[in-house]
Amino acid sequence: MASVIGGEAAFIGSLTELIELNWSAVDALRAALSRMSRPGDKSRLASFLSDHERHLEELAALAHELGDPPVESAVRPKLKSKALTNGMAGERAILEAMRHYEEDSCAAYERMISSREGLSDRARDLLRQSLAVERRHREWFAEQLDARQGLLLLPL
Repeated sequence: MASVIGGEAAFIGSLTELIELNWSAVDALRAALSRMSRPGDKSRLASFLSDHERHLEELAALAHELGDPPVESAVRPKLKSKALTNGMAGERAILEAMRHYEEDSCAAYERMISSREGLSDRARDLLRQSLAVERRHREWFAEQLDARQGLLLLPL
C-alpha cells in the first residue's frame, strides 16, 4: 500500500490535480490528433496519448490505495483550449497549446515530488517516471515549434 506520512489530504488534493491534468491532456491530444496533417505528428501524438492514459491508470491505482477514488471520466474537467476546440487555429497553434498542457503537467509533478516528505518510495518513483515522460513530451513540442517558426498552417 502507498503511504504518505502526514498531509494525506494535501497529497490527495495534489494527486487529484495530476489526474485532472492528465484527463485534460487526453482530451486535448484526442482533439489535436484529428487536426494534424503530418503522419509523423499523428504518430507522436498517439504515443503521447497512450502515455497519458497509462498515467491515468497509475495515478488512479495510487489514489485507490490511499482510499480516495479518482475523478471519473464523465465528470472530468472540460477542454478549455480554443486552439483545440474551434479547429481554425492551425497546427502551430495546436502544438503551442499542447506545449502549455505539458508545461502545466511538469510543474504539477515537480511540485508534488518536491513538497512531499514521507512519500512512499513506490509513489515517488511513479511520480518521477511520469515527470520524465512529461518532460520528453514538452521537449518534443518545443522542438516542433522551433522547427516551424513563423509557420501558420490553416486547415483547408
